[in-house]
Amino acid sequence: MDHLPELGTAIQNVVIPTFKLYDPLLQKNAGHIKATPKSTHQYGQHERQVLDVYSPSKPSIIDGRRPVLMFEYGGGLVNGSRTLSMFGNELVYANVGAFFASKFGYTVVIIDYRLMSHGAKFPSGGQDVALAAEWIVKNKDQVSDSCPIDLFLMGNSAGGIHLSTFLLHSDFSKTRHQVLTGSDVRLRGAILLAVPFDFETATSDRTETLEMYFGDYQANSPLGLLKAAKQSAPFDFVKAGVRLLVLDADLDPEDEILKPRDRFVKEWLGLTDSAGRGALAVDWILGHNHISPVAALSTGIDKEEAWGCQVAAFCDGIRKFAPR
Repeated sequence: MDHLPELGTAIQNVVIPTFKLYDPLLQKNAGHIKATPKSTHQYGQHERQVLDVYSPSKPSIIDGRRPVLMFEYGGGLVNGSRTLSMFGNELVYANVGAFFASKFGYTVVIIDYRLMSHGAKFPSGGQDVALAAEWIVKNKDQVSDSCPIDLFLMGNSAGGIHLSTFLLHSDFSKTRHQVLTGSDVRLRGAILLAVPFDFETATSDRTETLEMYFGDYQANSPLGLLKAAKQSAPFDFVKAGVRLLVLDADLDPEDEILKPRDRFVKEWLGLTDSAGRGALAVDWILGHNHISPVAALSTGIDKEEAWGCQVAAFCDGIRKFAPR
């Protein structure tokens, strides 16, 4: 973490150097990470629609319910895999699963989703999130015992775009209804980690990708979807008691992440219903850049992993209240 400021904040400049910094830290804990029980499943028809389930040895039980955290990684819509082979000997993102499973007793589901090289086009990212959530509902025995599930969704960067699409786009109201009303699996919270909520100040080298994936990339951005969905507020997930956490690193870039975050939060706080305004929490990750949070988990270093404790505290706070 101490060497991160010298890398700057531009995402394209920090990716490889950041992973190289964390690679030896993860290697030291490779045995612990790989010891976490994992199973792999197909959640859809496409070859990319695969997920890994990391299971805790001692599940956290609150009010008779078990937590499941589903994670969608980033990658600019063009890169990413549920385990990265280029760094850490496939320890990233297994380290995310191991951290929340071993430290907090969460079952962690890490999904692959379609990239643009697989023909991904808006709103395909939201479709993949929906299909993975439906898989959890249909295959509860693969992720839990007899206990009902408190489901939390966390999307990082591009994964957060897809999570926002799932939450705000009308195409996914049927799946949302399933996880907002079911007795066995209930969506309780969503974490939007370092998400580019709009592309008003995105770097020019991203324009072609944005146009190819989104078409109208301002209207179909998370901020654009929020503006459109406000016309029918209160949102279904807000009425069901779901809480949102917007979480950014203090070394995230201003142009691509922090300014869009401010515009999204301002728009959200313009909701006319108090429940909607109150459903949003905003917090910081101190000392990290855009890439480092996910790489820092399971390093065994408290200050590196502190943000994961922030996420767990957010989720566990919600779990202390019964689902609506």
